[in-house]
Amino acid sequence: MLRKPLLYITIFGFFLFACNDKETFREIKPIGVETLTIGNTNNTTYFTSENYPGTIQAKTDAQLSFQVSGDINTIRVNNGEYVEKGRLIATIDPTTYVEQYEAQKAKADLAQENFTRINEVYKKGSIAEIRMIEARSNFKQAQSAANAAYQNVKKTKLRAPFSGYIGSKMMETGGVANPGMPVVELLTINQVQAIISLSDEEVNTYKVGDSATVTVNALDKAFTGQLTEIAIQSGSQNPVYKAKITIPNPDKILKPGMACQTSFNQSKQKNITENNLQSIVLPVQVVSITDEGKNFVYIVDTEKNTAKRKFVEIGTLHNDGITIEKGLQKGDVIITSGYHKLTNNTPVKVLSK
Repeated sequence: MLRKPLLYITIFGFFLFACNDKETFREIKPIGVETLTIGNTNNTTYFTSENYPGTIQAKTDAQLSFQVSGDINTIRVNNGEYVEKGRLIATIDPTTYVEQYEAQKAKADLAQENFTRINEVYKKGSIAEIRMIEARSNFKQAQSAANAAYQNVKKTKLRAPFSGYIGSKMMETGGVANPGMPVVELLTINQVQAIISLSDEEVNTYKVGDSATVTVNALDKAFTGQLTEIAIQSGSQNPVYKAKITIPNPDKILKPGMACQTSFNQSKQKNITENNLQSIVLPVQVVSITDEGKNFVYIVDTEKNTAKRKFVEIGTLHNDGITIEKGLQKGDVIITSGYHKLTNNTPVKVLSK
């Protein structure tokens, strides 16, 4: 009676073993990956998707202000309005300056009459030459003072120094203007500039004249520009250098203040050798980290067509890339897509190189 249950148990055990054995030897489907080969030649071109965030600014931007103080009588422009060169922008009460000019003009007229009279007497030889010279000097001084007072009268009117758009109004009618206090902002947008920042490691990578692509997400459009200025000195707070990319804007669709992303239209040429691995820059997301804090990337074992974990030492962090200082060598095929599905020795299928 005991033999039949024992036989059933034995048969059931063999059945489970057969199922498990079949599962164990099930073929694993390769993971599709994209790759980047390090150092196909001594002069290797590698790509880093370095996008520099920035802001669109007007190429010419001036804050207009009065050169004399006074109460603002009128501001004759509105925000966004186009004005021609020489157009009247604003005025301040000229009363005080007109009175000063009239007083100085009266003194100048009196000094002129005095000089004319004394000069006639001097020509007749009736007075010393020094009296004529003093009268002439007094006349010239009074005339200069009158001219200066007249210039102050002219300065009570603020005019556009060039043609452009009113970017903003800082003051309104009734306000008190002081010399140098901005009243309106005048700018031109036929050409605009993308203002970006370069780190001290990057500032010598580019040069004036380089072509760049500026993408404005708000417009869903990319524009071609040219690097026209690179600061020679970094900012006082951070070691970054301001750079300007000039962009034609004939349709006036690029507006100052828009956010943008800039990338330079060039491949970076680096001489990659075993002693120059710091030249390798990879996208940040390609580099993973273990629980112990070690950095690694996946490379392709070309003989076995499997993924292989390779530990690396990282260096400088760029906008969208990171420098690899140690751990990689020429010929390594870096997995740049599909790495999140991988473990060591996972079969892979290269989709592109």
